[in-house]
Amino acid sequence: MRSTAYDTASNAIFACLQNDPPDWDFLDALLSEFMILPTLSEQASLLCRELCAHLKAANSRLLASVTPQHAHRLLNVFTSVANIQQKVDGNTSSTLRHYVNAIETGIRLSPPLSSGTALTFRDIILASWFASFAFSTLPPSPEPNNILDAIQHRAKTNHLPHFDDTSLALVHAVHHASDGFIDAMLDPTTGTLPNVVLFPDQAQMLSAVIFASPHTTSDARAALYSGQSTYEIKTATSSALLTLARRIQEGALIADLGLDIPHCSNDALVLLLHYLALSLFPSASAFNDTGVVLCSMNSNTAPNPLRVASGRDVARLYYEKGLQIDPTHPHLLSNFGSLLKDAGQSTSAVGVFNHALQLHPELDIALVNMANTLKDMGRPADAVPYYVKAVTINPGLVDAYCGLSMSMNAVCNWTARDHWLTNAIAICEEHLSELHQQNIGILGERSVDDWLLTVALTTSRPQCDHSLRRWVHRFCLFTDTSDGRQPLLNEGSFLMRLIDWYRTRMQHRRYIETYGETLYGEELSHLPPEAAPTARPFGFLLSSASLQKVPTVLPFHTFTLPLPSRTIRRIAHRNALRVSYNIMTQITPDRVPLLPTPPLKRRINVGYVSSDFSDHPLSHLMKSVFQLHDQNRFCVFLYATSPSDGSAFRQYFEQGGLNFLDVSSWSNVDIVNRIEEDHIHILVDLGGYTRGARNEIFAARPSPVQISLMGYAGTLAATWCDYLVCDSITCPVDLFARVQAYRKRSLNHCCQHSDFGVPVGEEGDPESSSPLWIYTECPIYMPHTYFVTDHKQSCRHGENLSVEERAHTPAEKLWNDETKCRADLRRALFPDLPLNAIIFANFNQLYKIDPIIFATWLHILARVPHSILWLLRFPAAGETHLIQTAKEWAGDEIASRIRFTDVAAKDHHIYRCRVPDLFLDTSECSAHTVAADVLWAGTPLIACAWPSHRHKMSSRVAASLASATGFGEYMVVSSRDEYEERAVALGNSIRYTVQPNGNVEVCGDLLDLRRCLFLNRDTMPLFDTARWTKNLEKAYRMAWRRWVDGSMFRMSDDGCIWVKDDVDVPIRLN
Repeated sequence: MRSTAYDTASNAIFACLQNDPPDWDFLDALLSEFMILPTLSEQASLLCRELCAHLKAANSRLLASVTPQHAHRLLNVFTSVANIQQKVDGNTSSTLRHYVNAIETGIRLSPPLSSGTALTFRDIILASWFASFAFSTLPPSPEPNNILDAIQHRAKTNHLPHFDDTSLALVHAVHHASDGFIDAMLDPTTGTLPNVVLFPDQAQMLSAVIFASPHTTSDARAALYSGQSTYEIKTATSSALLTLARRIQEGALIADLGLDIPHCSNDALVLLLHYLALSLFPSASAFNDTGVVLCSMNSNTAPNPLRVASGRDVARLYYEKGLQIDPTHPHLLSNFGSLLKDAGQSTSAVGVFNHALQLHPELDIALVNMANTLKDMGRPADAVPYYVKAVTINPGLVDAYCGLSMSMNAVCNWTARDHWLTNAIAICEEHLSELHQQNIGILGERSVDDWLLTVALTTSRPQCDHSLRRWVHRFCLFTDTSDGRQPLLNEGSFLMRLIDWYRTRMQHRRYIETYGETLYGEELSHLPPEAAPTARPFGFLLSSASLQKVPTVLPFHTFTLPLPSRTIRRIAHRNALRVSYNIMTQITPDRVPLLPTPPLKRRINVGYVSSDFSDHPLSHLMKSVFQLHDQNRFCVFLYATSPSDGSAFRQYFEQGGLNFLDVSSWSNVDIVNRIEEDHIHILVDLGGYTRGARNEIFAARPSPVQISLMGYAGTLAATWCDYLVCDSITCPVDLFARVQAYRKRSLNHCCQHSDFGVPVGEEGDPESSSPLWIYTECPIYMPHTYFVTDHKQSCRHGENLSVEERAHTPAEKLWNDETKCRADLRRALFPDLPLNAIIFANFNQLYKIDPIIFATWLHILARVPHSILWLLRFPAAGETHLIQTAKEWAGDEIASRIRFTDVAAKDHHIYRCRVPDLFLDTSECSAHTVAADVLWAGTPLIACAWPSHRHKMSSRVAASLASATGFGEYMVVSSRDEYEERAVALGNSIRYTVQPNGNVEVCGDLLDLRRCLFLNRDTMPLFDTARWTKNLEKAYRMAWRRWVDGSMFRMSDDGCIWVKDDVDVPIRLN
């Protein structure tokens, strides 16, 4: 805006305000014109500030002549000014104060509310808090006496609230109660004001309880809810409240509101603003917005004690209430469908989305939600058209690109694959960069000296000078922003990692103070009572932090995407931060986890947490492990976070004499409390970032040592995971942050016995710019493979021979019987195949196939005459796309040699795994359970251990399994060219010779390899579950020792636990 135009506008505004009443239409038009401009200058912002100065004095007294009938016009002006300021300056203190001005104006100019008292926004918020808390305890519980005592002590009126009557001036009592009210309201557990979930009918009554005054007549009280001017004020005030809530959700700091409520959390205030807005104007949109907020809250946050319900449970009631007002509301329908999907009611969700799209066929978010639901139901082909339509309508709809890319890949539809994949990755990188802007300035609310005092009180050993300087440097990065570096750092990440550091070190310190460095106890130790937090360094800070958003690309998606190590690490870490935030808002971050007693008589308590104690691959692989543990050295607990599926596997766990507990219906906090009560020393995560996992349990730190095992082949990038069970093939040692850091610091002897602290921008900081490492955990290196199998115990039905019987059966008989069985099954599956046909196969889900590996398979088919490629309809929609691609890339003849069959039941799948001559693995994400099935059947495989994928554990699992057979050198390759050459050589090695008696003799390197695998499977390490379990127990004992002596926390070594096998591996080559 040029100076002349600015002067003209300024004069016009001044003239407009001289009128009585002011020319509201002119002001609305002027401000609307500002809002539609693509960019706004500082002069526009200055003009808005001048306008506000003409309307309201510094002492909040209105300067303009405004009647109640025009109050909503003034309120709209303040809201418009706030929106303009936000567009120019972002969510600054000045911007937020304009929203507060709007809300206070709406309240003060409503006749029933004025009552001669200058009510403030702070009064309204505190009154809403008290009323919400009281609602949540009715009936029959009375209001908390400690809060009423505070009101009685300070109040200037005798009209104290009794919540069986909804016509009381609570807001006036709160206005006079001052800070005593806040102190009385603090939650003793979290040190913050309580966060309360209200049901819709309760929320709708909120404004009546807060604002209605006993001084007014019944007619005046009725005026609060009737009349056009009152309606307009309520509508405008409600809108201002919701807009302010959105600004806080976007990252605005509560401190900038000027509330002077030091223990107010973002989530609690946002929810309260929605309740208040809804009570003033209960529109369908307000119910929708409140439901969204409740859904985003932790599943167990502050349930209403009248009915046990989570935030999502109550959100459903808000959606249903909103749909009663407007059954066609597009976002209510879409959000309600998403809620049903997340609750496992996918079929109902699809019905809701269909209804929404019939009414609003161009509603992009409903299209994406429908697509997400279909994808998660195993119908990726049906999801694709919805994704495509959504991004066609709205190319900026970032949530659609990842789902579209995943769905198209799941059915091997590689049309424009590079475009969708590039978009999904670019959006992910953009999200990772944007999230650095969250939570800036939180740590600066305490001085560096205060932080150093917290560090000193936490660690059991004094910090050396070098370590102390490092701590000073870290805190200065966040408390001193004069050099402008702060926005490049993730302050929220540092805060959450600092909280976990504090809690783990304080727990260890108290253990040492109570028991000394006692590894094991010979008698039951007296458990000290839980110590109350001696300080609260984090409760208030966390209440000011906002929930860390997560990228659209989820950790599990990274298994199949060509992403670098840093991106994979940061995606995992952002999900870890969200998990940590969720649980830390349910339990105070200042609470130190309970101490377990030392293991009684050397018996360590080990807890396994999983949502897959059911008919699931994890149970298929680990079924015998829990019983094979040495019961004299370990006491095993199983915590099932999913309900029973009625399968034989679930019954085995439930009835197998194990300490099995179904906690699927428990809250995260209740599960954490139970694990602490069970004195678990080592807690094992069998889920990671897979569906159904409840990582909040681990983020609460109920156990001193926490380990990731089997369920997730990658880093969790979480401070609450101490160790990753792996092997040297899946996880090269130089890719661990602790190893890298130790190598750099080993020359500095003074650092080796100091706590390594909370790194920033270096090894150990998941947000570090370094691409040289990926794992934040310390490694537990198993001697052969980290991957456990149960085939030796569970899959003997093919031969019907026990281990002992098979060991005493001549090898020639075993081999001849297997050859005949295999030939019969081959003829049954592929009756048209000639005897000399070579069967290549891959039984993975089709999403693991990428264009590069598929092109390699086509080359192999072309170079091995009479060969076929056997794939599964996994899903069926992929068959058409792969056949068409093969025709386009290799011609009809090669394409005709690709055979598809349906997915088989588990037992039959393993039985027919003997049919292929050679299994061809995928490269981006290898076969895991399927590789074990194939090798157990005696079928050789080609496994990838490519240098380009060495940072991806998920790509190297099959290579690990192949090596654990003892014959890995024949099956593991290190490049695509070697992959192709090895497969071709093995395929062409088979020779068929017709003997004089008419029998056909088959020989060749591939057959020799099969014979070795088949005859040695009962003795090879891959299938020796008992040996694997004993080796794991060695790791558990070493991990427990490292925790007790504190070496787990110090840079005195590289953090690796190397497990040595005591047993030689006999190989029978005959």
